[in-house]
Amino acid sequence: MSEKLLLHERTLRDGALERTWLEVEDGSLFFRVEGQPKARVSHRVLEGVMRRYGKPLADDVPLDGPRLDIEGCALSILRYRPRYDVIAKDYFVYTPPGGAPVAELATAVTGALAYLLSRGEGGGET
Repeated sequence: MSEKLLLHERTLRDGALERTWLEVEDGSLFFRVEGQPKARVSHRVLEGVMRRYGKPLADDVPLDGPRLDIEGCALSILRYRPRYDVIAKDYFVYTPPGGAPVAELATAVTGALAYLLSRGEGGGET
């Protein structure tokens, strides 16, 4: 059985939607862009991306959106729309075991993971 978290969604030139997912399958984390092979993401790679790009999340921000739990970590999506903005932004929130949550724009996390995985630095393709 697989659990999944919608990480990013974009409109292609032909108008079709392309979705990018993080999926937990048999205790492993996978990165999957629809229509492409999925790639395993090691805990080390995900933690490295979030250590580099993530910023501390304020204590008063509720994390009540979609969530995955793996290896003691919580992975979630936070949709945020400031009063002055028209379009909400999705943030990926990573909470390490016993640590404080850090957040970064989901598009940035998607790009970083896609780049690292394309170079074979993520944990392997299946």
